[in-house]
Amino acid sequence: MNWILVSWIFVAILTAINVFLFFKVIYPSIKMMKQMGGKNGMPDMNAMMSQMQGMMGGKPGQGRAPQGMPDMSALMGQMNNPNMQAQMKKAMDMLAQMQKNQKR
Repeated sequence: MNWILVSWIFVAILTAINVFLFFKVIYPSIKMMKQMGGKNGMPDMNAMMSQMQGMMGGKPGQGRAPQGMPDMSALMGQMNNPNMQAQMKKAMDMLAQMQKNQKR
C-alpha cells in the first residue's frame, strides 16, 4: 500500500517538472510569434520565408548560390582534369572492390 502512494507522488512530481519545462520552452516561441505581428498574433508566413531567404543570402531563382553554399562550377571544372579523373577512377575501383569483398 505504501509503495502505491510513493509511486503516485513520484508521478505527480515528474508531471509537474514536465509541465514546468514545457512552459519554459514554449514561452519564447509564443513571444517571438507575437513580436512578428500579423493578424491575431500570427505572423505572415510569406514575410517570414522572405526574411529567412534574405538572411541566407539569396532568393530562389536568382541564379546564384546562397551565401555559404560551395561554388560547384569550380568543382566541375576540376573534373575535366586528367589527374582528377584518374583519382576518381581509382576511388571508384576501390569502392567496387570493397563492396565485392562484403558480398562474400
